[in-house]
Amino acid sequence: MSSPSPRPVPFDEHPWEQEADGVRARVADVDGARWAMVEYSPGCGRPEWCDVGHRGYVVSGEITYELASGGAVVAGTGQGFLLTSDDAHRGFNHGSVPALLLVIDDDE
Repeated sequence: MSSPSPRPVPFDEHPWEQEADGVRARVADVDGARWAMVEYSPGCGRPEWCDVGHRGYVVSGEITYELASGGAVVAGTGQGFLLTSDDAHRGFNHGSVPALLLVIDDDE
């Protein structure tokens, strides 16, 4: 298998896709992996649980990921986060400003 070549990921060339009420994303396929710029409007979140692992970075705002095991992961501007596939999770923006995230799905 050859190594990927260096290049930018042009999210601005991808349209916003509505993923849930108040949650939208610009999604790019990068060498078979889903990369997304995800925006959560204030007071909005995902109703469904997700069991795909993610690595991410909070560009602005704050995101809370509720874990099926009962805990939570909270990350704010300038922080990264790691969500594993062995504990389902769902994101919510409890803040008063939009939360903008870079999310990269783990290979499954």
